[in-house]
Amino acid sequence: MKILITGGKTATSLKLTKAFGDASIILGDYGDVPSIKVNAYDFASLGPWNVEVLAHNLLTKCLDYSVDVLLPLYEAEISAVSKSIILFEEFGLKVLLPENPQLSSTKFKDWCVFAEGKLIYTSVAIQVENGSGLNGAYSFDAETGNFALTSVADPQ
Repeated sequence: MKILITGGKTATSLKLTKAFGDASIILGDYGDVPSIKVNAYDFASLGPWNVEVLAHNLLTKCLDYSVDVLLPLYEAEISAVSKSIILFEEFGLKVLLPENPQLSSTKFKDWCVFAEGKLIYTSVAIQVENGSGLNGAYSFDAETGNFALTSVADPQ
């Protein structure tokens, strides 16, 4: 499986690589990206930042890189891609986003990743009674059971 995680130059994207074990991971970002190639992931440029064509650009890059799963992290990407999930699915691409993503400035210490309601990774042991509707990367508070969709601020 090949996964494209956007926001590739952020600490958040690097942290998320742990969730996907043996998968081939591409950390994509806009503009210049490091030309580093390590065993765990590769970097790839997503071209210039253009908020008007984000979903189209990401679909094209997913197809160019033969990606199976997309995990968008930039806030504008989350908004654009969530409106185009059906298009991605028509091309056989899975998008790790909930149906109606709610962006929040709340960030919790611990984090996890869900794929269509199934918990696939967590930084600490948690019990999730009902994961349906959860899809993507989340920070969470183990004591309260509150989750917040992981996102990073758009590049300037």
